[in-house]
Amino acid sequence: MNNIFQKRNSNLLTLVMSTLFIMSMTSCSSDKYNEDPYFYIEDQMTAVTADASGILQTNMKAYTIRSNRPWTITQEKAADWLHVFADEGEDDGIFDIWIDKNPNFTSRTGNLIFKVDGQEQPVMFRVDQKADVPGVTIVNAAAGYTVLGRGTILKVPVTNNVKWEASLSASDWAAIDSVGKDTVYIKTQINDTNDPRCVTLKVVGTGSYSSLSSQTIITQSTVGIIINEHFDWMQEGVVDSLYNYPEVNSTNWSTVEKNYGWTTLGASMYGGRGYLKVGKTNYGGDLVSPVFSSIEGTKDLIVTFKSIGYISVGGTKDDGVLNIAIAGDGFISDHSTKNMKINNKDYNVATFNISVYPNSKNQENGAAYDAWGQPGAKFSFKIKGATAKTQIIFVGGSAWGDALKNIGQSKNRCYFDDILVKLDE
Repeated sequence: MNNIFQKRNSNLLTLVMSTLFIMSMTSCSSDKYNEDPYFYIEDQMTAVTADASGILQTNMKAYTIRSNRPWTITQEKAADWLHVFADEGEDDGIFDIWIDKNPNFTSRTGNLIFKVDGQEQPVMFRVDQKADVPGVTIVNAAAGYTVLGRGTILKVPVTNNVKWEASLSASDWAAIDSVGKDTVYIKTQINDTNDPRCVTLKVVGTGSYSSLSSQTIITQSTVGIIINEHFDWMQEGVVDSLYNYPEVNSTNWSTVEKNYGWTTLGASMYGGRGYLKVGKTNYGGDLVSPVFSSIEGTKDLIVTFKSIGYISVGGTKDDGVLNIAIAGDGFISDHSTKNMKINNKDYNVATFNISVYPNSKNQENGAAYDAWGQPGAKFSFKIKGATAKTQIIFVGGSAWGDALKNIGQSKNRCYFDDILVKLDE
């Protein structure tokens, strides 16, 4: 039998038989019916198949009856999972079907019987429902879960229809507090470090369903940390000396890398292996941070970061001017500022001087020299009045974009890493 819907022309014989059957009992009908009796379901539908999830009452299926006699609908065998309304009528009418979720791992079938003027019709309406599939799955497992750094109870929902158990990877800051019918409750301690930390939650079926499992990563943010960026995700270009330009322009980054939210207002921002770079000859590049979306209300912040300048293969150093502006709400409160035009818009910027450069091919500082590790490579400033709309703009050079040409050496390339933004408490 077709498990979905039968078309009228495919059931013409059924219709004829039903009509003849009804005609055979017209003598029992009321004298008010002067025409020949008939009864059929519009489009000759005689069966429906539902998924294990069923059909909600709010989304029930409607079927139209065409008749000129009284009719009733009953179940061949009572099934509390199959619902019909209305179950009686006269002449044309509509009946609706909705079906409960099937909790069993076997399919099930119900048949509806139609009677016209009290006489049972030869064709029943068949309702098939598919079996449920065993499973235990953490909701939104692929996306993972984030918990606040202050310590709390995290509720992780689990869809399941078998017995299951939960476990966490080794951790001294997170533990399973309890497990409910469809929820794992995880208790976390305060994270007073400067770095987020992660733990893996796994749920597994028990007994004969031990092959069923699901897992997700839970990340705890730090207390008061807004951004803690080491650019570990940035793996463009190749591992090489910085004077050989091993980076890739941001327009050619992968979608995953772009989604981290570090952008530029211009055309000269690059990514290398674990760091970012701005600028090129005759052009002052910029780097724009993601918005501080985790801030609630207005907050004062401390920003620390590392920056070093560019040196050529032969040892010529670029100018080392770095200007920093605040976009959105807030302002730099612990450094003097001046006006600067960035992308045709006026900003107040604080100026910093880059004094640390990596080795050129001449190895001026010895083969073991680490420019990023030098004290002079680290900078800090404070922002007052930051909100969830605040961003930082880093500009390499005394002027932005093409305006850098003919200023100093017309070259002010610089690199960034380890950008930390946290509450000033």
